[in-house]
Amino acid sequence: MFATNLVAGPAKALRIVSVISIAMLVFAFPFDFDLLMSDQPQRPDKRGIDPTTQTTVRLIWDLVIFAASWYVWWGASQMKGLLNYSHSRNAAIVACIPCVGPCCLLGIPFGIWALNILGRPEVYNAFDS
Repeated sequence: MFATNLVAGPAKALRIVSVISIAMLVFAFPFDFDLLMSDQPQRPDKRGIDPTTQTTVRLIWDLVIFAASWYVWWGASQMKGLLNYSHSRNAAIVACIPCVGPCCLLGIPFGIWALNILGRPEVYNAFDS
């Protein structure tokens, strides 16, 4: 019971930032896709990068962040239920990766908090796996 109370805070925080990230991507992805499919000719920017390439990279990055955010949400759910220690820990690590984890930098303090809690022996021993 004690371990459940310890993981509740970081698990909830990681799930919240993941949902925020996924919600922002739900709005960004159609916009980027529309830019990619646009018929209007576009000039390269000042750096000489083709707008189609730029938009394609943004779409791929949107998908990477979506996958990372979904994994952090799922790992935080595993953490909350004390179901799978390795996925919980890995999700906390993913949240700490700048520009990949949910909400870019916002996930870092919550990922560190989760790693700190998951490092306690009583929490580790409470997990099923």
